[in-house]
Amino acid sequence: MLRLVELVLFLMPFAGYGLWLWGGRRYTGQILWGTLGIMLVLLFTAAWLELSGAVPPTMQYVPPHMEDGRIVPGQAVRRPPQ
Repeated sequence: MLRLVELVLFLMPFAGYGLWLWGGRRYTGQILWGTLGIMLVLLFTAAWLELSGAVPPTMQYVPPHMEDGRIVPGQAVRRPPQ
């Protein structure tokens, strides 16, 4: 449900701009196809990032931290048995 709300909030400015163009009768096919093309690129990019960058459920993300005066980068480690 949260993803749907985020998607609606993301699309609202595009819809508002489209209504503004339609109301001003400056609506052209180039603007429509350009906007739809950019939205599709953004949608596929967001989906790809979500699917490729996720940590599996069996792993736990450990954020970057300092050990012995040096920075240890963030990493995914196995969850300890519970």
